[in-house]
Amino acid sequence: MKDITNYLEKPQVDAMLEAAAACNIRDYIIIRMLWRTGVRIDELLHIRPRDIERHNNVVNIVKAKGGKQRRVPLDSETLTLLSAYVATGGIDDDTPIFPLSQRWVRALVVRYGKLIGKDVHPHTFRHSYAINMVRHGVDIRRLQQVLGHASMSTTAVYLQFNDKDLQDVYAKVPF
Repeated sequence: MKDITNYLEKPQVDAMLEAAAACNIRDYIIIRMLWRTGVRIDELLHIRPRDIERHNNVVNIVKAKGGKQRRVPLDSETLTLLSAYVATGGIDDDTPIFPLSQRWVRALVVRYGKLIGKDVHPHTFRHSYAINMVRHGVDIRRLQQVLGHASMSTTAVYLQFNDKDLQDVYAKVPF
């Protein structure tokens, strides 16, 4: 089983977001989208304004891995930021919101990760999102659907926890 116990904690993500906000809104929204949706980098780069359903708090991932499509929930604050970014930039409904290369986004994420002393990559956010969802009670079947995994065994990797998580849960068991 793949070891994904080196994920980001919320305070680490918050520090990256704070640094990005100080730089520019685009960087901030990219990092926030990766953290709040768990999408893959290629999926993020294919999101167009028409894929956003503000009234449902959903982003449609049309260019998902394996040619599949799925709907990913997104909080209203992030949707508002994203919509404002689209409006301010005059981005056409059929144009990707972030017309960037994967390499560029990877470099952006690595740069902000270094500011918090971590080796962070875009996929780190996917793992961190999944672990955060499991920690907060999202069942594995729903997580599978949001992440777009065909197999439950692919999603089950997120049931791994680091030692502190296990100790916290263990301490709550009434022996």
